[in-house]
Amino acid sequence: MNTEETLTIQEVGQRCGVNPVTLRAWERRYGLIRPARTERGHRRYNEADVARIRSILAWLDRGLPISQVRAVLERGEAPGAVTGPWHQAMEEARVALDDLNVRRLEQLFRRLTGDYPLEQVVNGWCEPLRSHLQMPGRIAARALFDSFLRQKLSGPLLAAAPSRRQHGWLVMAVGDPLPAMFQAALSEVPVWTLVLPVAGAELGAWLSHSRLDGLLWVLGEYPERRQSNRLWPERMPDSGPALWCCGPALTGELRTPERLTRCPGGFAEVAGAMSDWSATMAAGRADHASDLVP
Repeated sequence: MNTEETLTIQEVGQRCGVNPVTLRAWERRYGLIRPARTERGHRRYNEADVARIRSILAWLDRGLPISQVRAVLERGEAPGAVTGPWHQAMEEARVALDDLNVRRLEQLFRRLTGDYPLEQVVNGWCEPLRSHLQMPGRIAARALFDSFLRQKLSGPLLAAAPSRRQHGWLVMAVGDPLPAMFQAALSEVPVWTLVLPVAGAELGAWLSHSRLDGLLWVLGEYPERRQSNRLWPERMPDSGPALWCCGPALTGELRTPERLTRCPGGFAEVAGAMSDWSATMAAGRADHASDLVP
């Protein structure tokens, strides 16, 4: 097979928004995809594989459990009631939290993130469970679950930080840090993640940093008026990095500077916009570098 017409597992993962670990699980555990192999055993994916992966994602988006997808795709079987794995996973998590069984919670998290893209785990399991645990009598379990998620996300977010020469985004939490951590973990570009907000007056040097593509404030909670006044830089450059804000607490009542772009979409929409902006910035840098060549 002509390798020029195929994709590596990293390339197809980036193109389809699926972690390579999940692609391997779909192949080994469920037999959903069968990529070709090079002489050295490296996986190579063609356009048919990409189309199949997108079909798998479409069924998962509809709530079909991963264990039923193969029958639907290969034998054309109509699925039964599409309920997805999330209700059962939430029940298992609630039992684990009540028993203070963090090891069971860890096993559940590994299973879900191994079988499903992280975006679906966040939207189908993490966020609904966090909302459920917000009710009276469940606050302690919510605190334990939040602490667990922060620990699980911390390592991958450190690995997602830009290397010495890479450009990237600064993602800053305002209030509840987990929406910012989810957004950073789901981003397709390198990110620096701050789980605590920094006053706008302290951001001057970073706003002019040559490797900063954009700064994203993620509002996990509605900021108090005094905090809101101190949150944004007093002077925002007319050009340079993108200055955006998003998050569950971004409402019409919140006053933001004119230079600040409001992004009301979900995690995937914001991640896509960040990727598009970084691609535009990279193209501009490449054009500028070519102009300097005699």
